[in-house]
Amino acid sequence: MYLHPDSPASGSHWKAQPILFNKVKLTNNTLDNNGHTVLASMHKYQPRIHVIKTSDPTQIPWAPQQPFVFPETEFIAVTAYQVSSFKQFWSK
Repeated sequence: MYLHPDSPASGSHWKAQPILFNKVKLTNNTLDNNGHTVLASMHKYQPRIHVIKTSDPTQIPWAPQQPFVFPETEFIAVTAYQVSSFKQFWSK
């Protein structure tokens, strides 16, 4: 699970500007100890966003929550991109 760095925040905060997830780091290294999200290569993933109603982050597991799924965000994790246009994009 990735806790957004702006969390916790009020609904007005979340509605005021686009919500970015550019700080999420993915890896296939099961020994990672840098807080990255570990994925298995060649597995399909479907990100979900959970809106959780709480003012205390320690209560997240028990707080009311609503999950949201966006089918267009589904992806398959890979270890390396073979298409040159992807290689150029990700090396920037």
